[in-house]
Amino acid sequence: MANFIWTGTDRLGRRTVEEVAAGTIEESKAMLVAEGYTDLELKCDEIMDATGAGFADKISVFGKEVEVETSPEEQLKYMGNLSQTTLGQICQRVVQDWMFYLLLIALLSITVLLGQTDIAILVGIVGISWTAFRIWMALPEIYYTKLNKARDWHQWTKVLKLVKRAEAIQRMHFINAPETELKRFRAMALAGSGKLAEALEEFRGCENRPGVPSWLYKAFLAELYGIAKERDKSLEYSWKAVEEKPTPSLYIDLVDRLLYYNKDTIKAREVLGEIEEGTLIEIGRPFYMRCRGRLAYLEGDYTSARQKLEASLEIMEQKKNLPLMEGNINATKGYLCCVLARQGKMAMAKRYFAQAETYLIATEETELMEECKKLLGL
Repeated sequence: MANFIWTGTDRLGRRTVEEVAAGTIEESKAMLVAEGYTDLELKCDEIMDATGAGFADKISVFGKEVEVETSPEEQLKYMGNLSQTTLGQICQRVVQDWMFYLLLIALLSITVLLGQTDIAILVGIVGISWTAFRIWMALPEIYYTKLNKARDWHQWTKVLKLVKRAEAIQRMHFINAPETELKRFRAMALAGSGKLAEALEEFRGCENRPGVPSWLYKAFLAELYGIAKERDKSLEYSWKAVEEKPTPSLYIDLVDRLLYYNKDTIKAREVLGEIEEGTLIEIGRPFYMRCRGRLAYLEGDYTSARQKLEASLEIMEQKKNLPLMEGNINATKGYLCCVLARQGKMAMAKRYFAQAETYLIATEETELMEECKKLLGL
């Protein structure tokens, strides 16, 4: 069973957020349809629910255990307001406390006008102390964002350093990422640094721990093997993950590998046929469209390929504040470059390539780079 989060319109025409416990996405959707909901859009699937289970439901604050409860509405609001910069995350917290800061500014102005220097200094200290506390509270999120950024750009040495810092912060903080998540980051960095055996050993004990059910463990192994450029093993574990948990997000990952590793359009089309668009998680939609676009490109249907890749890119750019989206935007621009060049739209193709080139070089996307350059005559 998993907890699926949907948005939809109820019988009274109200737009609501609903959390449904069910065995599959299809079952959860059927339950809501039976209650009269329409315009349903999936926001949280099995993967998000499983990874969320790795976070503690209780935290210790000054020696006292406090239960952590987050409503579906709060989860969606948080996901929609993520910032990918440290300054942005700090500013978000200042904005959240705007009434407090407004009051402080008013008090500070009054005390300065009245010549009450001691009180003005005290008010200033309170403001600085509260800001410092809010930044300290944000440290786990700040470092998690830094980790995702470094991972997205394959900066594996930086990932290892950030994991160490994150672990040090966790020893003095009550808001912590799951241990398995930090192990996964370290394993990815080791795999990307040519130390696959160490990476597998690092992550080996994580299977079936909170946040890493067996099927998700296999999906993560596929990712590790992919980073290490062990394509056959990556595909093997991607198939195993899908066999154990046939869900749209894992199907999309499998199609991505089939197209990227082997250009296997026949199997890719078969797997895509298993996905019902109405059961796609919202964040998975641009990746589904990109897979469709890449498949059309390999099959020589450049008009369809361009249409689907442009639709994918548009959604990705709307969600560029989400983790790992920057890299996916650049990769999609690389694919679009190839399509446009095939259509003879050389100026547009060159523009997309120029925007994606730095990322493609940094992440050693050699095959895509070579195809872009070949088609552009570079």
